[in-house]
Amino acid sequence: NKKKISISIVDILNYTNYTDNFISMLKDDFIIDFNNTYPDYLFYDVFGCEHLNRRYNNSIKIAYYTENKIPDLHQADYALSQAHINYLDRYYRYPSIIWHLNNYNIINIKKNRRKVKDRTKFCVAMISNNCSSDNFRLSFIRQLNKYKIVDMAGKVFNNIGKVIENKIEFLSSYKFSIAMENSNGDGYASEKIIDSFISGTIPIYYGDYMIDEYINPKAYILIKGEKDIQEKIDYIKKIDNNKK
Repeated sequence: NKKKISISIVDILNYTNYTDNFISMLKDDFIIDFNNTYPDYLFYDVFGCEHLNRRYNNSIKIAYYTENKIPDLHQADYALSQAHINYLDRYYRYPSIIWHLNNYNIINIKKNRRKVKDRTKFCVAMISNNCSSDNFRLSFIRQLNKYKIVDMAGKVFNNIGKVIENKIEFLSSYKFSIAMENSNGDGYASEKIIDSFISGTIPIYYGDYMIDEYINPKAYILIKGEKDIQEKIDYIKKIDNNKK
């Protein structure tokens, strides 16, 4: 008795992950046909302008933004994103952390991660995107390096000699992890803080300025801006030197 619908997905970076996510959300109610020519429904992200092609004029357009950007509801019939906004029944807030949680077997990860007593390393950052020299998280890391060196294990600014593939396992040997977004904004919270929680490290977070409304603020260290850096570094030192 399922309804058959045709959909297309454009203006995205990772087609497989994006598609798998929609299949998981829709498969219980619909039979899905991926029709790239004249779909019933067009899903699109922020990475292009293909969604403006006239061949999609008769399609119902649904903007699903995974980055730090608010959808334009003059272009879309409906929208999903991370922003804390309201637009009648045409908008639904869907933080990407929910998407990422769906991709993890959290029970197995917790069984296999290191115990707290084995966490002897200080702090790690895994940055994979190119960043300008003025990027806030790099500014913070430079300041924290004056206390102890932060291990950089990503593709950018790597200082450990290799790029780590199993992120969760690697993070689990550290007390702290840098869980900072590449920009702060309304609702923008990616997988970074979730990866830290799952691996058992203490997240040092910068990003969604409303994150304390849906994640317990006592469970992470929130950096609000430049004026907040030294106070939070002092707090990190205090925790680092307290075995309890």
